[in-house]
Amino acid sequence: MNFEQAVRATPRLRSLWLISLCIFAISQSSFAKPPLAVNDAAHFIGTWELVSVVAAWPDGHATNPWGDHPPGRLIYTKDGRMLVLCMHEFRNEAARSVIPPELQNEAAGYFGTYKVDSDRHVVSHAIVATLRPSESGTIDRTYEFKDGELYLRAKATRDGLPVTYVLVWKRA
Repeated sequence: MNFEQAVRATPRLRSLWLISLCIFAISQSSFAKPPLAVNDAAHFIGTWELVSVVAAWPDGHATNPWGDHPPGRLIYTKDGRMLVLCMHEFRNEAARSVIPPELQNEAAGYFGTYKVDSDRHVVSHAIVATLRPSESGTIDRTYEFKDGELYLRAKATRDGLPVTYVLVWKRA
């Protein structure tokens, strides 16, 4: 290509170069790639109110083992401390009602510290004190934030069967 051809081709080359640059920029933007992992720890901080507890059973059915309106609070602090207290809706002694004997153990309460693994979507509770021996040591809960609510999933055994509990929390 001689000088005259290059001068005439320059606008076309500029356009081609600009188009190539735009394609490269778009391919490197967040539109083309999944977002980087975000540290979810900041989303946990605050006080949460229990909305529901659902037990998912091996045969596929689900139950509300603590009733339709179980009371509960979950607190995560900025410095890594946590506390939870939740119970069956008829276990609440503040309601000034007689607690049936079969509901005496239908409460959970513990405190300790927590760490968030954003890559695995796991929050780990390192228990310092608890009401139940089954909730001791470090407890891992998978989590999801959806529609402003926090979903915590816990694997356990109930009535001799494996069960997955899904606890749904909203900001208090």
